[in-house]
Amino acid sequence: ILISCSQQDKMEIEKSASAFDIKQGEASISQSNKNFIKACKAADSSQIVKDFTTNAKLKMCNQEVIEGKENIAQYFTSIIKDSVKDVKLTTSKISGDSTVLVEEGLYQFLNKKGYQTDKGEYIALWKQQSGNWKIYHDILSSSIPKPKTKLPDITKHKH
Repeated sequence: ILISCSQQDKMEIEKSASAFDIKQGEASISQSNKNFIKACKAADSSQIVKDFTTNAKLKMCNQEVIEGKENIAQYFTSIIKDSVKDVKLTTSKISGDSTVLVEEGLYQFLNKKGYQTDKGEYIALWKQQSGNWKIYHDILSSSIPKPKTKLPDITKHKH
């Protein structure tokens, strides 16, 4: 199969690639993360999910995938009510192009007393929606081992 682009097509592709400024994407993500942290502290679920797409997915260890902006808002509302009062996000790398940005980093959840309740790594996939970068997949991987459930020893029961 032979595929060829005209010179004009090549120029358009190069123009599109060169027009994308990763620094603008980084600044947008940084501001969104600040807004997310502020919204968590204020327990404002509508602001927490402001930078998620309507069909976003949240993937956490040992849980089913949470789909949709409303369900993600409910999830964050419940963990804030139960245990999380503060969130720390540390972005380590952002890469991508004009269609998708990949953010890698570390997260930490803290309770009312400032004690850590969870920590780990995350990868967030961002895409543009209505001219703004929004999360459409957020994947968190806890570094804290899941507590082992001790099963009863049924061999000691006498009949």
